[in-house]
Amino acid sequence: MAVNVTMPKWGLTMKNGKISKWFKSEGDTIQKGEPFFEVETEKITNVVEATADGVVFQIVVSVGTTVPVGTIVAVIAAPGERLER
Repeated sequence: MAVNVTMPKWGLTMKNGKISKWFKSEGDTIQKGEPFFEVETEKITNVVEATADGVVFQIVVSVGTTVPVGTIVAVIAAPGERLER
């Protein structure tokens, strides 16, 4: 079953985050807990870990893009799972 990966919220005042780096590409295998992407905020830069095992099906937000907390930034699918974009 596919898992939507969203922009996390760190702290009460965080409203947006900027994707500064992807550690994986579409089609790559990923393990839960493995570094997935890096987020910059006004105060910190932090690495976000994968929340599920699977294959990176889609990267929705490209590097350098700022999005609100809760926005879907990527989709992780089970190996062999077929999804529509």
